Amino acid sequence: MTKVARVAIIDYGVGNLRSVEKAFAAMGCNAVVTSDDSVLRSADRLVLPGVGAFAACMRELAARGFDADAF
Repeated sequence: MTKVARVAIIDYGVGNLRSVEKAFAAMGCNAVVTSDDSVLRSADRLVLPGVGAFAACMRELAARGFDADAF
């Protein structure tokens, strides 16, 4: 039996996160949209949905402690 990875979709206040969540559900993968630090750090896989304004995205990630220095 293959283990299903716990997938967390990073909610950083930008992007259409629900469509990403629905895409995982359509593939039979249970993914959660969250900004909860403990949930994100305990997930087997993280998904960072893309956006057109990546500079704004990086500012929001850094504000939430998910920049390069956080890991």
